[in-house]
Amino acid sequence: MKTNKTILYMMLGAATLCTSCVSEDRDLGLPDAKVTSDQTGTFHVKLNADAGFETQTRALNEASYRNTDNYTVQLINASNSSVMFECKGSELSSNLPKELEIGSYELKAFYGTEYVSSRNDFRVEGSSTFTIRANDDATVTVNCLPTCGKLSVDFTSDMATYYDDYSVTYGGTAALAGGTIAWAKNDTEPWYVKLNQNGETLTYTVNVTAKEEYAHVDDSGNKQTSGTATGTFTLQRNRAHKLTVSPIYNPTTEGGLKINITIDESTNDKPTTIEVPLTWI
Repeated sequence: MKTNKTILYMMLGAATLCTSCVSEDRDLGLPDAKVTSDQTGTFHVKLNADAGFETQTRALNEASYRNTDNYTVQLINASNSSVMFECKGSELSSNLPKELEIGSYELKAFYGTEYVSSRNDFRVEGSSTFTIRANDDATVTVNCLPTCGKLSVDFTSDMATYYDDYSVTYGGTAALAGGTIAWAKNDTEPWYVKLNQNGETLTYTVNVTAKEEYAHVDDSGNKQTSGTATGTFTLQRNRAHKLTVSPIYNPTTEGGLKINITIDESTNDKPTTIEVPLTWI
């Protein structure tokens, strides 16, 4: 009887070890021993990244967002949302092609961090869903785009001739939630602002303080030096918007001093210039 008990314990231990190995394979997303070749397929990845702003700033190098080697790539099982596979874009060639069981999957790629507004970082991401069928050899393409738009301001040098101070504020996005971002007169660095999928309408306000000799004189003879000009525009993800502010001075016209606002979007051939009268405060 002792010998039989020993044999029984050994058989139970072997069964436990076998079960443990199968569970570990499932956790790694690998097919178990019962999966045959007609139940699997393979996949390759084509990864594209487009950050169409095409300028380098002092705060960051936008070229790094177009380098797919920097991206994190994840393979997700659509049936349970589990991450089956993850690597850097630079490691894709050494990890693919990869064999998968037949079924539905999602491939995600991303780089950077998403902020409501930032001068130091932004997020680029993309995803693609696909189905593996028996004996498939599929190529999955993922196109990654920024989740933000880029805003910049340029004050022409002759602004200093007529104004002691000037600035621009932007607002209106859902993520800003009533907040604003601003440029003082010597500020040239851009902001990257989070946008909804279909873009958003933003507002801008130009604030100026005129020099005494160019102050607005109202009907009562009072001089007014503070003025504002406002407007709106639509900004899409992966688009750049530049607002150039320049002065117009003609002492014979009402108000005397106005400003030109030139709106330049990176995908347009010609910028739009608007002559905007100042509202004096």
